[in-house]
Amino acid sequence: MTFSFLYAVCRDGSEALLKAEVAKRHGDFLVPAFMRPQLVTWKARQPLSSSFDPGLVFARNWGFSLGIAPEIRAVAERWREAMAGEEPVRWDVYPRIVPEDGVAPEVWAEADRLAAELPAGNAAGSWVGEAVFGADGEPLLVGARRLTSASFGPVCPGGAARVQLPTDAPSRAWLKVEQALAWAGWDRPGQWEGKRALELGSSPGGISLALVRRGLHVEAVDPAPMNAAVLAEVGPGGAKVTHLRQPVGGLEGAGRRGRIDLLVSDMNLAPPAVIRYLERLQARTSATHWVITLKLNDAAMVKRLPAFRERLQQIAPKPLRIVQLPANRREVTVIAG
Repeated sequence: MTFSFLYAVCRDGSEALLKAEVAKRHGDFLVPAFMRPQLVTWKARQPLSSSFDPGLVFARNWGFSLGIAPEIRAVAERWREAMAGEEPVRWDVYPRIVPEDGVAPEVWAEADRLAAELPAGNAAGSWVGEAVFGADGEPLLVGARRLTSASFGPVCPGGAARVQLPTDAPSRAWLKVEQALAWAGWDRPGQWEGKRALELGSSPGGISLALVRRGLHVEAVDPAPMNAAVLAEVGPGGAKVTHLRQPVGGLEGAGRRGRIDLLVSDMNLAPPAVIRYLERLQARTSATHWVITLKLNDAAMVKRLPAFRERLQQIAPKPLRIVQLPANRREVTVIAG
């Protein structure tokens, strides 16, 4: 089975970065075909095989475009015309526009209403059917995303987590880790209870709050103060946050040792500095999962992303993906393990 068109959805404002990334990786093999806010499509100069992976960072989700449908009732018909007897495992229906602070509940309710009109999936299939909707009256994009035993991509529809920033979160960093956990499928209830997390650059505590409420015992490292309510929080299984009020560099040498289940960092440092800390700490902790943000504050850092990926692949748990999620501004998230 081959395809002629590719589509990707991205963070608001990253459309140009996404197009530039595709041009750099694939040259003129993929030609931009259609663009809307947070959505870009390309036409391939030669047919794309079902195993084609564009390897994109600035797309939170991508797939093969099967065309458009004027309404939800036409989505399944469009699929049948294009997919030669293949049935989807499931249908992912999601909005094209995803705000950085999360999709409103009423928009997800509309997605669920639309999904309920599509036929049931076939658990034996190897494809996810996708329907991306926009404003009222706008046609839906119909897509296909391949599932393989080696695939590591968004578990939540469109790579958009069903989370919104709680009023008691002391920082937006809460959103970053929750979106990453949902993207990777690491957000199942009870999945982290009793596990241990090491958070680098934790102040004021947005990420620590998210983790402790998932039952993780958190060692939060930062010389700056933490939010008092975060330190007082008791999560499932008696999970608590322990604040190590010191620079991350203080963990080196005779510092912290011992296995960690989740290594998290949202440090406001340039990627080369972050990676140096990761190299040293991973050797001591053997963390099985990572959620790490890399700040891309200028064009030079964006250009160096392939080099950063190469260094991270040498030390990170496998598999490793780098993706820009809605809550990421001038940064990307490394999800590994």
